[in-house]
Amino acid sequence: MDKWCEAKTQVTLETAKIKIGGLFLSYKMSKRIIILVVFLAFLPGWIFAGRNDQYVVVLSMDGFRWDYSTIYHTPNLDRIARRGAKVVSLMSAYPSKTFPNHYSIATGLYPDHHGIIQNNFFDPLIDRSFRMSDRSAVEDSVFWEGEAIWETAGMQGLRTASYFWVGSESNERYHPHDRKLFQSGFPYLQQMDTVMYWLSRPEELRPRLIMFYFDQPDLVSHEYGPISPETREVVERLDSLVGVLDKRLKREARKLKININLVILSDHGMGHIPEGNRVFLDDILDLDRVKRINGGNPVIMLEPESGYLEEAYQKLSQANHLKVWKREAMPPHYHYGTHRRIAQLIVEADSSWGVEINHRKRKDGREFTYGRGAHGYDPTNLDMHGIFYAKGPVFRRKYVQPTFENVSIYGLLAQILGLKPAPNDGNFDAVKGMLRKF
Repeated sequence: MDKWCEAKTQVTLETAKIKIGGLFLSYKMSKRIIILVVFLAFLPGWIFAGRNDQYVVVLSMDGFRWDYSTIYHTPNLDRIARRGAKVVSLMSAYPSKTFPNHYSIATGLYPDHHGIIQNNFFDPLIDRSFRMSDRSAVEDSVFWEGEAIWETAGMQGLRTASYFWVGSESNERYHPHDRKLFQSGFPYLQQMDTVMYWLSRPEELRPRLIMFYFDQPDLVSHEYGPISPETREVVERLDSLVGVLDKRLKREARKLKININLVILSDHGMGHIPEGNRVFLDDILDLDRVKRINGGNPVIMLEPESGYLEEAYQKLSQANHLKVWKREAMPPHYHYGTHRRIAQLIVEADSSWGVEINHRKRKDGREFTYGRGAHGYDPTNLDMHGIFYAKGPVFRRKYVQPTFENVSIYGLLAQILGLKPAPNDGNFDAVKGMLRKF
């Protein structure tokens, strides 16, 4: 009897049919499916690279300081913070300049590791200079190291688009599928129209990641300072454009029945320099004995000629309102000083001070008027911090994220898009709190 029951049980188990998802499967088959499902659940996320259904639109507003929303009227950014996530402040990479930081956001690497170590620099290996105004240099991939998010996406089968994003204009093999080369003064609304056009395309031609760039409020705050009526006017106009963008994206998402996530950020903040707070290097050094000078207020790199390095270092060390380092002795939190493009001496003005190469005069002989705003200082200086707002299906609502470094954005975008990220300097643990499980 026991043997019969044992045999009967075995037959029943082998032949029993189990209903799963509307299908009747044998026990053996269902057991194999369960094992397969468990196996797939433990596979690393990159196995499914590019297979989720999320879209991301990233807007950078150059020089938008972290606290402008408390100084000026920004109802649209405030609304996004309530309906999504807001970071207390976004820490820039050193130096807190436009080109280095936009490329750090794109690659997840510090400038010391991606090679865009200033807005202008000299590369001794190839005996060439880089300037952000030099179109041939900007478009030459020899200067752009690391792997940008559009390269990561392209290699894993996702379409991307860029409108003026730093680094996207180079002749790398995996540049954005759609891209616009920088034009100063280009209308912001026209940029937004193009973003909407890209999203309206058929699915096979639609970019999953779009990154675009506004050059304000950097320009106005350089001239008038971060706290001024002129900066107020520009910041509040930008906020109104953010509201337009948000509404248009929501409309497009409903129309196309797709998941669009919006990220609004900035590359750095802006500090105030009171009138008269300037140090001039030609008052301190014999500039005829300096072979190369790169960078710009408040961070300047010097390459003294042979035999002048120690004397120049000592003179700069004794100057008021300046800090100077040899490149091998930079503060650890700067993550700076190992790349071959960094000159032997790095000079940084104290906060609220500026440093210029020499005294400048207007062509008509009148005294030169220096701008009231600057950025490039120590990344822990709060005035250098930018913004990060995000809303959409993957982001939590009414969530305030503590300050994090902008090198962590690359990994965040890769996670949202289902991509396997390249090695980078970011810390995903510092940003994952903003995300829902999706």
